[in-house]
Amino acid sequence: MKKLILLVTAILFGWLSGNTAAATAEEYEAQIRSLVATISTLSEQADCLEENLAALVGNEQARQMRDNCSASLPTNVNDGLTITAPIQPPASLAPLGAARIPFIRVTFAAGAADVPVDGIVVERVGFSVDAVLDEIMLLDENGLRIGLHGHLNSQRQATLRAPFIVKAGESRTLTIAANRTSWGNATHAGMTVGLSLVAVNTAATVSGTLPITGPYHTIHEGLTIGAVVAQRGSTDPGVNAILNVGFSNYTFLAIRVTAGSAEDVRLKAIRWYQSGSALPETLVNFRTYVDGVPYDVSVTDGKYYTSAFGPEGILIETGFTKEVAIRGDIVGGSGRTVDFDIERRSDLYIEGSLYGFGIMPPFGWGLAPVDSSSFSAVDYPWYDASQVIITHGDITIENSALVPSQNIPLNTGRQPLGGFTAAVRGEPISIGRLAFNVTLGNEGASVDVDDLTNIMIVDENGAVVAGPVHGMAADSPYTAGAADGSVVFTDPVTFPVGTHPYRIVGKAGTDLNHNTTIQFATTPVTDFAIVRGLTTGETITPSPFSSIAMSMMTVKTANLALSAFSQTDHAVIAGARATEGFVIVTDTSSSGESIRTVTMPFVLTLFGGAKATDITNVRLYDGDTPITTGSNVLNPTDDGEWLMTLDGTGIIQPEGVKRNLTLRFDLTTSATGSYQWALPTNLTRMSAVGLASAHAVLPFLVGDGRGPVLQAVAHGEVRATLDPTTPTTTTVGTTNALVFRLTIETAHEK
Repeated sequence: MKKLILLVTAILFGWLSGNTAAATAEEYEAQIRSLVATISTLSEQADCLEENLAALVGNEQARQMRDNCSASLPTNVNDGLTITAPIQPPASLAPLGAARIPFIRVTFAAGAADVPVDGIVVERVGFSVDAVLDEIMLLDENGLRIGLHGHLNSQRQATLRAPFIVKAGESRTLTIAANRTSWGNATHAGMTVGLSLVAVNTAATVSGTLPITGPYHTIHEGLTIGAVVAQRGSTDPGVNAILNVGFSNYTFLAIRVTAGSAEDVRLKAIRWYQSGSALPETLVNFRTYVDGVPYDVSVTDGKYYTSAFGPEGILIETGFTKEVAIRGDIVGGSGRTVDFDIERRSDLYIEGSLYGFGIMPPFGWGLAPVDSSSFSAVDYPWYDASQVIITHGDITIENSALVPSQNIPLNTGRQPLGGFTAAVRGEPISIGRLAFNVTLGNEGASVDVDDLTNIMIVDENGAVVAGPVHGMAADSPYTAGAADGSVVFTDPVTFPVGTHPYRIVGKAGTDLNHNTTIQFATTPVTDFAIVRGLTTGETITPSPFSSIAMSMMTVKTANLALSAFSQTDHAVIAGARATEGFVIVTDTSSSGESIRTVTMPFVLTLFGGAKATDITNVRLYDGDTPITTGSNVLNPTDDGEWLMTLDGTGIIQPEGVKRNLTLRFDLTTSATGSYQWALPTNLTRMSAVGLASAHAVLPFLVGDGRGPVLQAVAHGEVRATLDPTTPTTTTVGTTNALVFRLTIETAHEK
């Protein structure tokens, strides 16, 4: 019974579609209401009939009769295509050169399955000649042409190869339109022309009444409608390009559209055609840009990229221009091409703002050379843009300025040995083996590259990306150059897109000498192997082909130089406290690491009857801070060498700096004679150690290491002398007359 109801419904819809071509909206609504009421009544009657039949012959026989009846009914009433005529466009003028003049609107409705349509056949009707119409086309919901246009044949018919699909349970309302010719003929003026849909080419069952005929338009030969001029855009590449996989926001095509003087125009939509071999999934994030403003695109068949700009479109005032471009990203497709064109003039949908007619942009001059970024005198394509060849990513290696030449200590891990930058384009790149030549300079006979250990490559965040490995005392077969040895990493390293710095770090062994130089180098084209793009999977040749020498490092052992600050001999007052007796300069300029000093020796020399016991509370100061206090304060009992122990764990002096330490002491009030402090020529008793390497340091003396001779005096002295500027005469009666001027000098104390 349900199939019977569906059959009746299909019959009623067919009747309705064949009788509504000229119906008003009110009449059409009334017919729909009547149909719904009829279907409801039939359903109730069918239920009643099935109940009565079961009562007469029994339930089982009733089911058998129902099944036999159902089997005899059509089984595909829901699988076909229903064609109806919605409200048609109004009758209007058809002026010379007008495009997309709407003649018929048709609604295609699918049943339970998708319905593919291959095309349609239309026929000219009315009191006119075929020559008044140029191209006839089928337009989609956005006003863009579907498939190929057609021309009237000798039977006044045009077959449009316009394939489209109506999805199951959905409908599409499409428009059959035509373009007027661009050349006039006065004899055509006043003719009326219309079109009828006479056939639909599809394998599905078609229900509905044909032909469907739209309004008759009046041919007008005198009205001047708007016009546009199309030119290559300023952002159009203009030349073919080779782009890496991963290239983003590339402008593939751009045109400039200028409105003529007759009327403002509106850009309603544009369709781009991708004629290259790149697959749709390798082209992403595409947008149409109008004067830099992005608009979404919809992609059909992986080839057509369409942007519609809404019912009002984008206004282009007379004499003004809009630049229309398509941009996007390439994420794959190495070896394939991307070639965006504008296939046909009608793919640029422009409408006059005053009269509302479609406007067809003009053809170019002559046939455009392939991929020449120029307009052609024919369609397919109308604008032939330049082509992009997609290639895999690439990588370029350079020395890194972020790792300059510098001093490095011995036996200390993660010290800089070199550095490079990797500029990667297109896609992340994996390198399975990285090899480097290593050259040593000023090295001793026992020094080799294998004295470099725990060598790693670290990225800009300090993360280890390869290693650790140890140096080899011979060249590797994996390196192109020759040097004193080599370092080879066999850990696969992934280099991300962009330019990133990398450091080669490691430890210089204790066999290396002071001032030994280390320099890494590589020839990427041969020394970097098993190089593949992670997106394309293709083999990549790194650049450059020449050798890249990295910054030279100099090994500096823990090194400490001592000297005496230059001071003149002078007197000190007996009984003085915290007298400055000696300034020592400690210098780590040539050290490879910071140094901790724990003890420091001094030599006391006595002259002229001086006694060591007259010197008390000898302290060492770092600036104004004492660094020997408490039990570390020295009270000498005789002349000769004395060893001072510094407080705590000693003082730490960073590499590359100089520091002044001051020796201060007290003198007893009975002190006489002279005193001199100095550094011993042999500093073996001094205890110092490299902070990083923990190696003992033997400081060396620069100069004689002697401080000033200090003479003890009982008191200071004051000397007064007549100043040479004292006047020898004065005038009688002068007030406040200058009598004499004295010069006062002090010695030994203030």
